[in-house]
Amino acid sequence: MKPYEELSTRAIRWGAVALLAVAVALAVVLLLFFGPEQREAIKTTGTIALGTGGGVALWLAARRQRANEIALNQKHIDQQAADRAFEFQQQVNEQQRRHLDRVAAATEADAAARRITDLYSKSVEQLGSDKAPVRLGGLYALERLAQDHPDQRQTS
Repeated sequence: MKPYEELSTRAIRWGAVALLAVAVALAVVLLLFFGPEQREAIKTTGTIALGTGGGVALWLAARRQRANEIALNQKHIDQQAADRAFEFQQQVNEQQRRHLDRVAAATEADAAARRITDLYSKSVEQLGSDKAPVRLGGLYALERLAQDHPDQRQTS
């Protein structure tokens, strides 16, 4: 269902035919009433028909103006809604970007901690080896771990 009634071309044509029919009927009535010799009757009929036609044309122009104003108001409302939706989407995108940055930072920190733990575990395993070079490699690995990651050093 349309919210606003549209004036069809067919209705306008019927209105014009009706106006013409009224003008002819009025001319006939005035000619019969005043007689065929009276030119004033024809002038009056023409004036009434033209005045009515002008009124109808004014009414159609007013309807067109109203329809244009309704369309402009709706366009303005739609634009405001689109602007709000765009602004909301921008906010959502920014929040999502910040969240992804936090997730990436946490993932990176977890990966670094996992590497440190793996290196520490392997180094400690090497310390328990029967072979002296393997134990020495474990010590060097622990030293490198302490050099590369001061936050992992043992405090006194």
